[in-house]
Amino acid sequence: MAEYKTTVALEIGAQSVTMAVFTPASKGFVLSRYARRDILLDPVEEGMRIDYVSHAVGELVKELRVRGKDVRDVVSGQKVFMRFIKLPALDTVDDMAEQVGYEAQQHIPFPLEDIVFDYQLLGTEDGEQEVLLVAIKKDELDDLNGQVEANSLRTRSVDCSITSLYNAFKAAYPDETEPVMLLDIGAKTTDILFIEEGRFFTRSVTAAGSFITNSIARELNLSFREAEQVKIEQGVISLGNGHTDTMPEEQANLASVIRNAMTRLSSEVQRTINHYRAQYKGTPPAKVYVCGGGARLAFTTDFLQSSLDLPVEIFNPIQSVSVGSKVNSEQLAMDALCLGPVVGAAITGAKVGAFQIDLVPTSVGKERAEKKLIPKVLLAGVIALAGAGFCAYSVDKEAKLAEGQLRHAAASIEQVDRIHADMERKQEDYQRSLKALTQYSALYAARNAYPDLLIQIAQKTSSTTFWITDLDPLVAYDAVNTPLSVGPDGTDRYVLLDTREARAGSMVRTFEMAERNKAPQVTALLVSGYFYKKSKDDQGKQLQKLNGLVASKFDENSADSLFQFDSKAVRANGGHFFVVQDAEKSKGHNLIPEYVDKFYMVMPLKTPLPVPGAEPEKK
Repeated sequence: MAEYKTTVALEIGAQSVTMAVFTPASKGFVLSRYARRDILLDPVEEGMRIDYVSHAVGELVKELRVRGKDVRDVVSGQKVFMRFIKLPALDTVDDMAEQVGYEAQQHIPFPLEDIVFDYQLLGTEDGEQEVLLVAIKKDELDDLNGQVEANSLRTRSVDCSITSLYNAFKAAYPDETEPVMLLDIGAKTTDILFIEEGRFFTRSVTAAGSFITNSIARELNLSFREAEQVKIEQGVISLGNGHTDTMPEEQANLASVIRNAMTRLSSEVQRTINHYRAQYKGTPPAKVYVCGGGARLAFTTDFLQSSLDLPVEIFNPIQSVSVGSKVNSEQLAMDALCLGPVVGAAITGAKVGAFQIDLVPTSVGKERAEKKLIPKVLLAGVIALAGAGFCAYSVDKEAKLAEGQLRHAAASIEQVDRIHADMERKQEDYQRSLKALTQYSALYAARNAYPDLLIQIAQKTSSTTFWITDLDPLVAYDAVNTPLSVGPDGTDRYVLLDTREARAGSMVRTFEMAERNKAPQVTALLVSGYFYKKSKDDQGKQLQKLNGLVASKFDENSADSLFQFDSKAVRANGGHFFVVQDAEKSKGHNLIPEYVDKFYMVMPLKTPLPVPGAEPEKK
């Protein structure tokens, strides 16, 4: 049942904070007032984000006069982990919740006690239930909630921008029956949502606003802040075919730089469409809607329409709500494409959205538990008082009843013993089934592990100066304490698949483990490839670039990184992670052309992977 009540919605994005107040109207909401604050941070200032966010939230609380109110928060899709999992069709909600919790342990690269998660049932197909799992690190969620509470607000619920956008879209376009794609071009990521009858799929890519700003800064030799300002004030997307001929030279160069960056986005979108069709049997979209701050660039819809060969239009979430008289209509027309998450939060709170995700911060969870406990405590007190008054009366009566009950108890003991023996047999059967289910679930989770690793490496190592050719899993390899040495005395003894043994009929090498009671696990990947060099002196520069790329993009503190790189350790001790095979040293063997050098790189995994078929030795 719909619950249209006054709602304060707050979205904390990567480079902006938005707050809106919705009041109930006839079967819906009125946008009474709203405000936004931009948070422009150079990547080197990321550690100051919490202070900037807190200050922005405080300003919005004062401007909108919502001090002391409950608020529905929306976190950026960049902060959450979203996984699509399939489960057997289970009978009860409790069974489903228990199984989802188990799957969360397998799919999220953090211990279960360090995350907060919620889930949404999507539908049943071929006897399996598809589930959307949404998780966030507990400390990040609590930090966000801390900024909310520090500014005299109380968190009512926490949703993520992706599911909130979905609710906003379905409310704004209830008659849209064709399969569509929604692109939310944010600061750090672009969230790609596929929406069609009975299906939902989403993927996030890093080609977004900051990617464009960094491209401008690099090509025009500007600081990040200067590049962002230039993008906002002068940025347009070149459409090619002489589109920039009448522009001043500087603006034409800027438009071409932005076009090149946006081409990366369109390529990622097209690749995601192909993935959705091939892996999820989805229908290709018939139309594209765009929103988010990145969609404000002039000619965004024209460029995407041309590059994707699909009709493209701006997503307007305000269609689903009325607008109050105090809202500046001109400003709203500019900001509407950024208000989808807060509109979605109001819809979610009214219980009319398709998705009902609620990520509960620690303090909010404790408060809810205490509120649930209060009625039980009161009831227990009433029962205790009533029992004390009735006790005197019932003692004599209970004594008479006790004699008869003892006779019945003696007859029941034999029956209870039989039931107990049957329960023990059932428990043994259950434990055997649970063990088998655990093994099958582990295999199911492991089958996605290497594709996820390959996808992340491909996404984060795109370069025109080096390329990757080989990848070998390493078993029980300690990258931190082991200098990298490639060859018979180096990593060969850790490589999972031994091609020499494979030719002899054995696919898996026998590993000498220090702890015999543990099964061998893949702890790192040995990645090799080539990079161009202009001269002998260029080798060090190329290796330094590779070092810097890995240290920054795969840092273990990054929310989405599947690898365990301490950026300081990598920069301080690169010899444990990188080694180069010089072309000149291999001239006699004609192994490597002179214009390239071959590099080897060890990438430690955050979560070790089991070796298929390998079992721990029994003591």
